[in-house]
Amino acid sequence: MKDYLMMCLTLVWLILCSYQDVKRKQINTMLILIGAVVILAASFLQGDLDLMERLLGLTPGIILLLLSYITRGQIGIGDGLIICGIGICFGLLETVVLLAYGLFGSAIFAVIILCIHKADRKKTIPFVPFILLGYMGVMLFA
Repeated sequence: MKDYLMMCLTLVWLILCSYQDVKRKQINTMLILIGAVVILAASFLQGDLDLMERLLGLTPGIILLLLSYITRGQIGIGDGLIICGIGICFGLLETVVLLAYGLFGSAIFAVIILCIHKADRKKTIPFVPFILLGYMGVMLFA
């Protein structure tokens, strides 16, 4: 039951963040923070991960935040914060797999819109919907 609750809370959080990312090309920081705290509390109730695994789970998100800084915002800070929230709740392995699914999905989408001439190289695409798809992939297949 606790697993189901955490999965549902995370799914709702990612849907809300995806909606904002698509509509406004940015995500409300308060939504990110509240969602991360809620799923973190639910993950502590589940109790599957130890402290070290939770801290290691932050690694992919911290790397995205560093890349955001290095690329001067080409990668959104919100994307990195969301991956940090997921990482601390689900651990390193699930977060890396989720991120890989999301990156693969966004790459396929980018190639498609480039091929059909709906965008050029400079077009930005929201990444959180692909994080959502990656999350669903991890929950279904991992």
